Formats: sequence, C-alpha cells, structure tokens
Amino acid sequence: MNYQIKIVDINHPGIDLALRELIKAANNSSDLLPEKFLAKNISSNASRPSFFLVAEENDAIIGCNAFLANDFLLNGVSYTGYQSCWSATHPDHQGKKVFTSIINEAKKILKENGAGFLYGIANDSSNPIFTKKLGFTETGSLVLRIPNIPFIRQSYFNSDAVPGNDAACIIDEKQVKEHKMQQSPSEVSVIHFNNSWLWGKLKYRKKLGIKFPVFYVGGVYLAAGKDLNGLVSGIFNSHKVLFAQFFSCETNAFNVLLKGWRKSKMNGFIFCNLNMPAFTNLNLMIGVLDIF
Repeated sequence: MNYQIKIVDINHPGIDLALRELIKAANNSSDLLPEKFLAKNISSNASRPSFFLVAEENDAIIGCNAFLANDFLLNGVSYTGYQSCWSATHPDHQGKKVFTSIINEAKKILKENGAGFLYGIANDSSNPIFTKKLGFTETGSLVLRIPNIPFIRQSYFNSDAVPGNDAACIIDEKQVKEHKMQQSPSEVSVIHFNNSWLWGKLKYRKKLGIKFPVFYVGGVYLAAGKDLNGLVSGIFNSHKVLFAQFFSCETNAFNVLLKGWRKSKMNGFIFCNLNMPAFTNLNLMIGVLDIF
C-alpha cells in the first residue's frame, strides 16, 4: 500500500479541518462538522485516551477512524473498551483497503497497550467487513417501548428477576453520562429514584407523517433492581412523552428486569476481544454510541 497509518493530534487546527473535510466528502454531505466537534465528541473521561487513526498518502489524509475510550468492570477488574466510530474513506481512494488497514493497525496498537476490546455498532456497509474480514463477532440489539399508560406499563416489569452480573462486562455508566452531558448538557435528562438513576434524551419519532415525543433511555445505574419501576415512573412524571424507549445489547444482564423486548432494526453490537478473560454478558445500552 502507498499510504501510512498513524495517530494524529485531533486538537491541531489543520488536522481537525482535514478530518472534517474528509468526513464530509465520504458521506457526500453538504455540511461541514463544526470546528473542534470531533475532539469534543471523543473526549471521554476514561482512564485511557481516545484517539484518531488516519491513512495518509502524499501528505493528504485519505481515511480515518476514531477510537472512543470507555472503562468497563469485569469481576472487579477495570478494562478499557474502545468504540470504533467516525469511519471515513475519501471516495477517490476507495478500494485500497484503507478501512481494514486502519482497524487492523488499531487492534495491534490497542492489544500491545493492554486495552480490553474493540466494539461498536456498524452500518450496513461496514458490518460485513467487521464480521467477515476483521474477526469481530456480532451480538444482537433489542428494543423495548414502554407506553405512558400506568395500568399497562406495570406489565413490562419482571419484579422477581435478578440480573446476573457476576459474568458481566459492565460499562462505567456514570462516565458515559458525564461525557454526554459535556457534549450537550441541554439535551440530557437525568432521573433519580432512591440511589438509582437513569439518563436519556427527549426525541421525536415520526410515523404516518406525525411526530410524537419519546424519551430515549441512554443508560441505567441500579443500586437495586426494584428501583427500575420508580425510575420509569419518573420519566413520565417529568416529561410529556408517549413512550420510554430502551435499546440494549442482547446479552445485557439488565434485560431480565423488563419484558417485551424485540429485535431491533439496527445492526447488533460488534465486538473484538483483545486482552479480556471470557465473559457471558456485555452490559451496553444505546447511550454509549457516539451518534446518541
């Protein structure tokens, strides 16, 4: 290949502009991302830094991929997982295996530096590349909408269930919430009940030409499973929405607390183990994604 893969300083004004122009070209967009948007988007509070890898040819950036760091806990041990996001290859350089070269280099760098794993949700174009060429496995995604009708919503709770977190890789939900609040503080709402909390955003779904409000739950921290009912009630008490929507990884230990899950239309969570011991459950919700 005639290009080189390297880490770049996203805070450098010239690099920032080059990446934003690349993403604009790759997505055939008419809009350029705001200045410093990318640095803010991947600036998490994880124990390890997030970073951008680029493919550079003749002093021009022809491809990029961000790796957003988040901390996870497995059996009392902390690991850092890296979300693959902000992938782009310039249209003039497609077919050069730029994307696969960047991901393979990231796997090498992260494994050597002790990172736990790579993960994300890929689009329809990149999903087959991740799962068939890059060694990623895919776990399905689930969705659940609880209606704002008190006597109906009670049927969604599985009050006798206990999440089995002993074999679960659990994301630091406080870290994710704080990252999102730094990005868009006016959009994030936090609901508290006892010592538990959940966070999310008010969004609008469109169906048959009609827009209706929905509270999209980004993540949940439960001090006790029984608090979930109170948290959901808190959503409807503080927001005029028709539904509370949960979107979760299929192996999330949290899922047993609710009934009525169905397969999502979105692709599943992709995962590539680097330095992790075996585990059964991956506790992820949609709020961790860079696009949420």
